[in-house]
Amino acid sequence: MPADLDGAKYVSFTSYKRDGSPRSLPVWVTPFEGGYAFTTDADAFKVKRVRHDARVTIAVSNFKGVVKPDAPIYTGAAVILSGDDAARVAFLIKKKYRVTYTLITLNNVLKRIRGKDDGSGETAIKVMLAE
Repeated sequence: MPADLDGAKYVSFTSYKRDGSPRSLPVWVTPFEGGYAFTTDADAFKVKRVRHDARVTIAVSNFKGVVKPDAPIYTGAAVILSGDDAARVAFLIKKKYRVTYTLITLNNVLKRIRGKDDGSGETAIKVMLAE
């Protein structure tokens, strides 16, 4: 597994719409069972895109998702995780991003209290890199 991804704070995750156009966004990532995984809402568009087309790319990025021109871009296939697997990914993400994770989680709780988030649940996406 690539060392640059192992130590990355942010990764640009690219998945593909039905028309084949790419959509990229920055995510937190953690090594997970031979691949890399991150948490997301169950109804997020990236989950819908992965359900339709498992092809993805990931690359080390900054918090805005900007990838340096010389950074390697890794191709792979994504799978959606739920239940115990998603909970383990959430635990690893929480462990890696301690303070920031706590602040984000608090913000999500406040959104739910204010009625701006339906709390539809969390899932995870795992990327297995192509060899």
